[in-house]
Amino acid sequence: MTRRRLRPRIIAYAVSAAAATACGALGSRRSAAITKPIPIALLAAHVAAGGRERPPVDNVLLAGVIGFSATGDRFMLNEEFETEPQAKDQNLRLGATLFAGAQLCYAATMWRRGARPEPRTLAPRGLLLAESAAVLALHRPRLLPVLGAYGQTLVLMSALASTTPTPQPQVRIGGLLFLASDLTIINRRHLLRHPRVRQAAEIWVLASYFAAQALLLDGVGRAADDGR
Repeated sequence: MTRRRLRPRIIAYAVSAAAATACGALGSRRSAAITKPIPIALLAAHVAAGGRERPPVDNVLLAGVIGFSATGDRFMLNEEFETEPQAKDQNLRLGATLFAGAQLCYAATMWRRGARPEPRTLAPRGLLLAESAAVLALHRPRLLPVLGAYGQTLVLMSALASTTPTPQPQVRIGGLLFLASDLTIINRRHLLRHPRVRQAAEIWVLASYFAAQALLLDGVGRAADDGR
């Protein structure tokens, strides 16, 4: 697909992601609930447009990324605005479980393209997640089993993204952005106290998440096209 034909989709995605970021960080629960699904829906349309050029297995895996992510987004939105601690934790567990499914779908697609995990890429990412695991163990230890398992799928995906034999550098960048976004979530919840700083961190979480999803889905989708 030519850049000229892609430009309207890129603009639409950027505008919708900016709106979802602003509403999620600064707006009400209602405005966030309305705007947050739109960027993922646009990515779904973008992925579907190239579906005929990919093997069916890759289409199923990319559909899994989108389905798990869209549903996980809903639970993470509920967790963000929930005030009752038990319900907040339950939403976080469900959101993390669904996003683990998305990361495994990404990882499987990258594996099919020849990516393999290597110690030099796994180790630094694992060390970064160890910091958020320590914060979680101190403040919300009962969530550690679920979020720890999710973290391992995130480390695997990000490590594979850095070794995917594809000319699209956005795969590597997307894997790093996803990791950075999720690391910020735990630190924002438990280490940041000033309201403005917390808002700025949430803007980063959402903006980097939407950028990561766009970079990964476009890059992995192109790699799947090239490898058909």
